[in-house]
Amino acid sequence: MQRLEPIPTAVAYQPSANPQHARFAKLRLAAGLMLLLWVTLGVPRAFAAEPRFSDVDTLMAAVDARPEPKTMEATLAMEIGTASGQSLSRTMKLWSLDDTHRVIKFQAPADIKGSGFLAIEAADGSDETMIYLPALGRVRRIAGGQKGDSFFGSDFSYEDITGIDPDDYTHKLLEVRDGPVYVVEATPIASSGSTYEKLVLEVPEATLLPERVEYYRDGAVAKVLTVSDVQQQGDYLVAGKRRKASAGWRAW
Repeated sequence: MQRLEPIPTAVAYQPSANPQHARFAKLRLAAGLMLLLWVTLGVPRAFAAEPRFSDVDTLMAAVDARPEPKTMEATLAMEIGTASGQSLSRTMKLWSLDDTHRVIKFQAPADIKGSGFLAIEAADGSDETMIYLPALGRVRRIAGGQKGDSFFGSDFSYEDITGIDPDDYTHKLLEVRDGPVYVVEATPIASSGSTYEKLVLEVPEATLLPERVEYYRDGAVAKVLTVSDVQQQGDYLVAGKRRKASAGWRAW
Protein backbone atom coordinates (compact mmCIF):
# COMPACT_ATOMS: atom_id res chain seq x y z
CA MET A 1 0.00 0.00 0.00
CA GLN A 2 1.35 3.41 -0.93
CA ARG A 3 0.70 6.18 1.55
CA LEU A 4 0.49 9.78 0.37
CA GLU A 5 1.96 12.28 2.78
CA PRO A 6 2.74 15.98 2.37
CA ILE A 7 6.41 16.77 1.97
CA PRO A 8 7.39 19.51 4.45
CA THR A 9 8.24 22.47 2.23
CA ALA A 10 8.72 26.15 3.05
CA VAL A 11 8.01 28.75 0.37
CA ALA A 12 9.02 32.28 1.32
CA TYR A 13 7.92 35.40 -0.55
CA GLN A 14 9.22 38.87 0.15
CA PRO A 15 7.99 41.87 -1.89
CA SER A 16 10.62 43.65 -4.00
CA ALA A 17 10.94 47.39 -4.57
CA ASN A 18 11.42 46.72 -8.31
CA PRO A 19 8.00 46.04 -9.96
CA GLN A 20 9.56 43.73 -12.56
CA HIS A 21 11.34 41.72 -9.89
CA ALA A 22 8.12 41.54 -7.90
CA ARG A 23 6.20 40.21 -10.92
CA PHE A 24 8.78 37.44 -11.53
CA ALA A 25 8.84 36.63 -7.84
CA LYS A 26 5.07 36.16 -7.83
CA LEU A 27 5.33 33.87 -10.84
CA ARG A 28 8.01 31.83 -9.10
CA LEU A 29 5.86 31.66 -5.99
CA ALA A 30 2.82 30.50 -7.97
CA ALA A 31 4.88 27.84 -9.74
CA GLY A 32 6.29 26.71 -6.41
CA LEU A 33 2.83 26.37 -4.88
CA MET A 34 1.58 24.40 -7.89
CA LEU A 35 4.60 22.07 -7.63
CA LEU A 36 4.01 21.60 -3.91
CA LEU A 37 0.34 20.77 -4.52
CA TRP A 38 1.25 18.24 -7.22
CA VAL A 39 3.87 16.56 -5.02
CA THR A 40 1.54 16.48 -2.02
CA LEU A 41 -1.48 15.04 -3.81
CA GLY A 42 -0.04 13.06 -6.66
CA VAL A 43 3.31 11.51 -5.76
CA PRO A 44 4.00 9.35 -2.69
CA ARG A 45 7.13 10.24 -0.74
CA ALA A 46 8.30 6.64 -0.62
CA PHE A 47 7.17 3.58 -2.48
CA ALA A 48 6.29 0.56 -0.36
CA ALA A 49 8.29 -2.57 -1.12
CA GLU A 50 6.48 -5.14 -3.20
CA PRO A 51 5.85 -8.38 -1.26
CA ARG A 52 8.02 -11.31 -2.35
CA PHE A 53 5.46 -13.94 -1.36
CA SER A 54 2.06 -14.14 -3.01
CA ASP A 55 0.85 -17.32 -1.31
CA VAL A 56 1.06 -18.54 2.26
CA ASP A 57 2.62 -21.94 1.49
CA THR A 58 5.65 -20.34 -0.16
CA LEU A 59 5.96 -17.89 2.72
CA MET A 60 5.84 -20.55 5.43
CA ALA A 61 8.29 -22.73 3.51
CA ALA A 62 10.70 -19.78 3.55
CA VAL A 63 10.13 -19.28 7.28
CA ASP A 64 10.84 -22.97 7.91
CA ALA A 65 13.96 -22.83 5.71
CA ARG A 66 15.44 -19.87 7.59
CA PRO A 67 19.01 -20.82 8.62
CA GLU A 68 19.22 -22.23 12.15
CA PRO A 69 22.36 -23.39 14.00
CA LYS A 70 22.72 -27.16 14.25
CA THR A 71 23.66 -26.88 17.91
CA MET A 72 23.17 -24.05 20.37
CA GLU A 73 24.23 -23.25 23.92
CA ALA A 74 22.90 -20.17 25.66
CA THR A 75 22.38 -18.62 29.07
CA LEU A 76 18.85 -17.28 29.49
CA ALA A 77 17.37 -14.79 31.94
CA MET A 78 13.64 -14.98 32.66
CA GLU A 79 11.69 -12.25 34.43
CA ILE A 80 8.23 -13.20 35.70
CA GLY A 81 5.92 -10.31 36.52
CA THR A 82 3.00 -10.92 38.86
CA ALA A 83 -0.36 -9.17 38.97
CA SER A 84 0.66 -7.60 42.28
CA GLY A 85 3.66 -5.94 40.66
CA GLN A 86 6.33 -8.30 41.97
CA SER A 87 9.14 -9.54 39.74
CA LEU A 88 10.70 -12.99 39.96
CA SER A 89 14.00 -13.79 38.25
CA ARG A 90 15.15 -17.09 36.80
CA THR A 91 18.52 -17.97 35.24
CA MET A 92 18.76 -20.98 32.95
CA LYS A 93 21.20 -22.79 30.70
CA LEU A 94 19.94 -24.04 27.34
CA TRP A 95 21.40 -26.70 25.03
CA SER A 96 19.78 -27.73 21.75
CA LEU A 97 20.54 -30.06 18.84
CA ASP A 98 18.88 -29.81 15.41
CA ASP A 99 15.82 -28.25 17.07
CA THR A 100 14.74 -31.82 17.94
CA HIS A 101 16.55 -32.13 21.27
CA ARG A 102 16.38 -29.42 23.90
CA VAL A 103 17.63 -29.33 27.49
CA ILE A 104 17.08 -26.50 29.96
CA LYS A 105 18.64 -26.46 33.43
CA PHE A 106 17.84 -23.81 36.03
CA GLN A 107 20.83 -22.19 37.74
CA ALA A 108 19.09 -19.67 40.01
CA PRO A 109 17.41 -18.89 42.36
CA ALA A 110 18.21 -21.45 45.02
CA ASP A 111 14.66 -22.77 45.40
CA ILE A 112 14.56 -23.88 41.77
CA LYS A 113 18.24 -24.49 41.07
CA GLY A 114 18.94 -27.86 39.47
CA SER A 115 15.44 -28.25 38.02
CA GLY A 116 15.52 -29.41 34.44
CA PHE A 117 13.47 -29.67 31.26
CA LEU A 118 13.98 -32.12 28.40
CA ALA A 119 12.15 -32.17 25.05
CA ILE A 120 12.86 -34.76 22.35
CA GLU A 121 11.19 -34.99 18.95
CA ALA A 122 11.38 -38.39 17.26
CA ALA A 123 11.79 -38.93 13.52
CA ASP A 124 8.07 -39.79 13.18
CA GLY A 125 7.12 -36.37 14.62
CA SER A 126 6.09 -37.62 18.05
CA ASP A 127 7.62 -35.87 21.01
CA GLU A 128 8.43 -36.58 24.62
CA THR A 129 8.71 -33.94 27.31
CA MET A 130 10.03 -34.44 30.84
CA ILE A 131 10.98 -32.30 33.80
CA TYR A 132 13.34 -33.05 36.67
CA LEU A 133 12.43 -31.76 40.14
CA PRO A 134 15.39 -32.05 42.55
CA ALA A 135 13.20 -31.38 45.57
CA LEU A 136 11.34 -34.60 44.79
CA GLY A 137 14.36 -36.41 43.40
CA ARG A 138 12.51 -37.70 40.39
CA VAL A 139 11.75 -37.18 36.72
CA ARG A 140 8.16 -36.47 35.67
CA ARG A 141 6.84 -36.99 32.15
CA ILE A 142 4.59 -34.25 30.75
CA ALA A 143 1.52 -35.92 29.27
CA GLY A 144 -0.37 -34.49 26.29
CA GLY A 145 -3.06 -32.98 28.48
CA GLN A 146 -0.43 -31.13 30.51
CA LYS A 147 1.26 -29.38 27.58
CA GLY A 148 -0.71 -26.23 28.34
CA ASP A 149 0.47 -26.10 31.97
CA SER A 150 2.70 -23.26 33.13
CA PHE A 151 6.44 -23.65 32.61
CA PHE A 152 7.82 -23.20 36.13
CA GLY A 153 5.41 -20.44 37.12
CA SER A 154 5.72 -18.35 33.94
CA ASP A 155 3.23 -17.41 31.22
CA PHE A 156 5.07 -19.79 28.91
CA SER A 157 3.59 -23.28 28.75
CA TYR A 158 5.46 -26.51 28.07
CA GLU A 159 4.01 -26.40 24.55
CA ASP A 160 5.37 -22.88 24.06
CA ILE A 161 8.87 -23.89 25.11
CA THR A 162 9.02 -26.67 22.52
CA GLY A 163 8.32 -24.11 19.78
CA ILE A 164 6.11 -23.90 16.69
CA ASP A 165 6.49 -26.59 14.02
CA PRO A 166 4.89 -25.39 10.72
CA ASP A 167 4.06 -29.00 9.83
CA ASP A 168 1.63 -29.09 12.78
CA TYR A 169 -0.54 -26.32 11.31
CA THR A 170 -2.57 -25.33 8.29
CA HIS A 171 -2.00 -21.72 7.25
CA LYS A 172 -4.07 -18.87 5.86
CA LEU A 173 -2.74 -15.48 4.77
CA LEU A 174 -4.96 -12.83 6.38
CA GLU A 175 -3.29 -9.65 5.10
CA VAL A 176 -0.03 -8.04 4.06
CA ARG A 177 0.86 -4.84 5.90
CA ASP A 178 3.40 -2.16 5.05
CA GLY A 179 6.95 -3.39 5.51
CA PRO A 180 5.93 -5.81 4.16
CA VAL A 181 4.68 -7.77 7.17
CA TYR A 182 2.62 -10.91 6.59
CA VAL A 183 -0.23 -11.71 8.97
CA VAL A 184 -0.84 -15.47 9.00
CA GLU A 185 -3.47 -17.56 10.74
CA ALA A 186 -2.15 -20.97 11.81
CA THR A 187 -4.66 -23.66 12.82
CA PRO A 188 -3.23 -26.78 14.51
CA ILE A 189 -4.02 -30.14 12.97
CA ALA A 190 -5.62 -32.78 15.18
CA SER A 191 -2.47 -34.89 15.49
CA SER A 192 -0.43 -31.95 16.83
CA GLY A 193 -1.98 -32.20 20.29
CA SER A 194 -1.91 -28.41 20.59
CA THR A 195 -3.82 -26.79 23.43
CA TYR A 196 -4.59 -23.73 21.27
CA GLU A 197 -7.41 -23.20 18.77
CA LYS A 198 -5.27 -21.11 16.47
CA LEU A 199 -2.32 -18.73 16.29
CA VAL A 200 -2.02 -15.43 14.45
CA LEU A 201 1.55 -14.61 13.45
CA GLU A 202 3.06 -11.36 12.21
CA VAL A 203 6.06 -12.17 10.01
CA PRO A 204 8.30 -9.36 8.64
CA GLU A 205 9.66 -10.22 5.22
CA ALA A 206 13.03 -8.72 6.18
CA THR A 207 13.73 -11.37 8.82
CA LEU A 208 11.13 -14.13 8.30
CA LEU A 209 11.16 -14.37 12.09
CA PRO A 210 7.68 -13.97 13.63
CA GLU A 211 7.75 -10.77 15.71
CA ARG A 212 4.33 -11.22 17.31
CA VAL A 213 2.18 -14.28 17.93
CA GLU A 214 -1.35 -14.28 19.33
CA TYR A 215 -2.50 -17.55 20.91
CA TYR A 216 -6.26 -18.23 20.90
CA ARG A 217 -8.43 -20.32 23.20
CA ASP A 218 -12.24 -20.33 23.41
CA GLY A 219 -12.47 -17.83 20.58
CA ALA A 220 -10.36 -15.15 22.24
CA VAL A 221 -6.70 -14.19 22.61
CA ALA A 222 -5.26 -16.11 25.57
CA LYS A 223 -1.61 -15.04 25.28
CA VAL A 224 0.59 -12.75 23.22
CA LEU A 225 4.25 -13.37 22.40
CA THR A 226 6.39 -10.45 21.23
CA VAL A 227 9.91 -10.86 19.87
CA SER A 228 12.46 -8.04 19.92
CA ASP A 229 16.18 -7.26 19.92
CA VAL A 230 16.72 -9.41 16.82
CA GLN A 231 20.46 -9.62 16.12
CA GLN A 232 22.60 -11.08 13.38
CA GLN A 233 25.07 -13.56 14.85
CA GLY A 234 27.20 -15.00 12.09
CA ASP A 235 24.86 -16.60 9.56
CA TYR A 236 21.89 -16.62 11.92
CA LEU A 237 19.25 -14.22 13.20
CA VAL A 238 18.74 -14.53 16.95
CA ALA A 239 15.96 -12.97 19.02
CA GLY A 240 17.46 -11.40 22.12
CA LYS A 241 14.13 -10.99 23.91
CA ARG A 242 10.89 -12.96 23.95
CA ARG A 243 8.04 -11.68 26.08
CA LYS A 244 4.83 -13.58 26.77
CA ALA A 245 1.80 -12.14 28.53
CA SER A 246 -1.54 -13.70 29.40
CA ALA A 247 -4.86 -12.11 28.43
CA GLY A 248 -5.66 -8.98 30.41
CA TRP A 249 -2.05 -8.33 31.41
CA ARG A 250 -1.61 -4.57 31.66
CA ALA A 251 1.57 -4.38 29.57
CA TRP A 252 0.34 -6.02 26.34
